[in-house]
Amino acid sequence: MAITETSGAAQAVSVELDTPRALKQSLSVRDVVMITVSGVTPASSIFVIAPFAIQQAGSGAVLSFLLGGVLALAFALCYAELSAAHRSAGGEYVMAKRVFGALPGYLTFIAVLAVSVFIPAVLASGAAPYLNNAFGTRFSNQSVALAIVVLSYVLGILNIKTNAWITGAFLTVEVLVLLLIAYLGFSEPHRAFSALVHPEVASKGTLISATAAAIIPAVGTAIFCYNGFGAAVFLAEDLEGGNRNVAKAVICSLLVILVVELVPLTAIVLGAPSLIDMSESADPIGYVVRELSNPTVMRVVSAGIFLSVFNAIIAIVIQVGRLLYSSGRHALWVRSCNRAFTHIHARFDSPWLATLTLAVPSTLLLFVSSLDDLTAFTVDLLLVIYMVIALAALASRIVRRDVEHHYRMPLWPLPPLPPLVALGGAGYVLYTTMQSAAKPTDLYIIGGLLVLALAMYAAWARHSATFRAL
Repeated sequence: MAITETSGAAQAVSVELDTPRALKQSLSVRDVVMITVSGVTPASSIFVIAPFAIQQAGSGAVLSFLLGGVLALAFALCYAELSAAHRSAGGEYVMAKRVFGALPGYLTFIAVLAVSVFIPAVLASGAAPYLNNAFGTRFSNQSVALAIVVLSYVLGILNIKTNAWITGAFLTVEVLVLLLIAYLGFSEPHRAFSALVHPEVASKGTLISATAAAIIPAVGTAIFCYNGFGAAVFLAEDLEGGNRNVAKAVICSLLVILVVELVPLTAIVLGAPSLIDMSESADPIGYVVRELSNPTVMRVVSAGIFLSVFNAIIAIVIQVGRLLYSSGRHALWVRSCNRAFTHIHARFDSPWLATLTLAVPSTLLLFVSSLDDLTAFTVDLLLVIYMVIALAALASRIVRRDVEHHYRMPLWPLPPLPPLVALGGAGYVLYTTMQSAAKPTDLYIIGGLLVLALAMYAAWARHSATFRAL
């Protein structure tokens, strides 16, 4: 029998609040994939994050992204099995709670929520240059960011099916821009595919062979470019069909992301007129596009990147709204907040108050001048969340024998390889990021967040009968 939170324990226990109205299951797997991929922003990943991999590994960036894809697939298989067994709009925290218990589940919830608060503001803060490049305007970063965040939260309360079409339309434009970049690179290649097998990296104005010491650290950058495929689990209760569809949505989202990012990156590396100039440029991708096209194409590309940022924030807002809806249903807050977060709009069938709640902190963060420094810790939090999911995937089959695993990773019932690969990969990347940190600010922020989470757990979540019965 399918396990959902709208049946069983979550519905049987209603001590803290009245039984909330369930989300309407109106999305297809394709709809969930479109929203999820939109939240990843493939175009922004290629233009903003991938350049770090190029500067680290040169033409070896493609190999780094391939290795990162293997790790991402391991993570996706963990998400797929857990989300099919523990279907919930709460995503990671529900999985952790059902496998490890209340306190680990709540700490996971706070970690995911903390990451979700910062991401819309961070993305919006970098959108103005692309808008100005596309239309020749001179809008300030703050004004553009404010407009994007506010509008995204307003759109986020609309019917989920409507938002699936909106994000799908924007995603189509984004993919077309990436296809244009791929065409530019493949139509005028300056090196053969063998350059990917024998990669080179720029060093002091010359090219040298890219060793593992250059390629492996860039794998972490690749993982961050792919990050977001697991957010499909937040839409599990909006999804039509059985629990296996949740697993299918997670895996399909990642596969689309891999193709949409790997193809243009490969084209860029092969089409770059000079690997040295590309590696040493402050804007490696922009350098290649400028060299292979003209100002009109650059305007089109800039417009596509701006739309991709806007689209990503809409998708993230939708997903986080489901997260807060689930937390209210499990009575993780004071009674008034629980009721507000679980209120479903009569017309839009969306948890509109839960969706709008984070608009306040996201908007306030736009006025923080040191936003980049404050949000650096999200990288470490993401890796910790990945490790929790990998451990949960290892333990779920043993600890929760009472729960049917509607989707099972390859080689069942042998010891699952994907969680071991995911755990080892996330642990290694976390270790390297900690080692390379110039100052321990991130650790202080995470430590402070832990103390706050423990206090909140003691005050509210520990007393929630609904959460304990989950």
